[in-house]
Amino acid sequence: MHFLIYLLAALAQAPDSGAFVITLGKDTIGVERFTRTADRLVDDMVMRDRAPAITRHLVAQLGADGTITSLAFDIKPVGPPDAPPVHTAARYTGDEVYIDLTRDGRTTASHVDTPHGVLPFINYCYALYAQFGVRARMLGGSPVTISVLNFSSATPFDLTVTFPSPDSMGVAFPNDPPTLFKVDGAGRIQGADGRLTTQKVIVTRVPSVDLETFAAAAGGRPLGQLSPPDSVRAQVAGTDIAIYYGRPSMRGRKIFGGVVPWDRVWRTGANFATRFSTSADLEVAGKTIPKGTYTLWTLPSRAGWKLIVSRQTLAPCDGEACIVGSRPRLWGTDYAADSDLVRVDVQTEQLPEPVEQFTIAIVPQGKGGLIRMDWETTRIAIPFTRKQAS
Repeated sequence: MHFLIYLLAALAQAPDSGAFVITLGKDTIGVERFTRTADRLVDDMVMRDRAPAITRHLVAQLGADGTITSLAFDIKPVGPPDAPPVHTAARYTGDEVYIDLTRDGRTTASHVDTPHGVLPFINYCYALYAQFGVRARMLGGSPVTISVLNFSSATPFDLTVTFPSPDSMGVAFPNDPPTLFKVDGAGRIQGADGRLTTQKVIVTRVPSVDLETFAAAAGGRPLGQLSPPDSVRAQVAGTDIAIYYGRPSMRGRKIFGGVVPWDRVWRTGANFATRFSTSADLEVAGKTIPKGTYTLWTLPSRAGWKLIVSRQTLAPCDGEACIVGSRPRLWGTDYAADSDLVRVDVQTEQLPEPVEQFTIAIVPQGKGGLIRMDWETTRIAIPFTRKQAS
């Protein structure tokens, strides 16, 4: 068994080259071209999921045990230099990573204590996902936990790698379903399906891509942030109300019953959990919401929707991390039912025309107001009133 694991890992380290096309619904958000030898990985990408669109160039030295010993990574804007180029050089030694980051001619040096064998993580870099598979096969078993480090973070995190069958691999972020990879007999990635995850992308392997042509087209048509943050504020019945949320788009996809599954709690937006604050006590469907800050979630169902108001607003923590003042906001995959304040039934209605981008509005109405959420052809209506003093 151990011999087979090492044989598969060695095969995956064998020379390989190709390209990937990354799509989100009808939009191509990036293309990637790579070449791997037994000890070196060269990867080039053009990403238009931001503004300006960028090129990315990676050169990594590969260890015999599936690790990476050093890496150079360059990011440059496509077209006019609206943003400065960034060069990152990293060395992986034992239980530490040494990072030199150069921007505007200035270099910042840092190091991070890491688990042994930590790998770099660069979002949407599928040649690195192939390396995650190599490392997991070297470690053996299924599931396998591997540690990765994003250069923008001082804290590594774990990915869970599984091998459900000889021609498949799953890679999952914490609290997220896996991206499902189709692989060949040597473990080389042939495509990926991330529709179960929060990223929702499809990755198609092709023999090659014309990066220069794509960059020229993407430079004039960057998508910008895929689910940009937004907020809505209003004063209703003397109460200040604010909602902060992410705004995903349809992009030609089926949303409810598709991108947003039935009968599963939805973050009601994108990225961070949708945040709600009120300066006075409110009543929603006969339930009291005391003044304060909460997160909003919904439970979509063909039989009827529910609104969930949760007390949880900050990221889960353990021990000393719970008292750190800079504890981050709650991410949208970290829902915990034991933090529910209330669950109430809410009304939905069909809209005459599709709404491309998820939108929340606060509308004064009578002695209270209405929180209105529109996406695809569904409108979610949540009436509320200010609670009167008894």
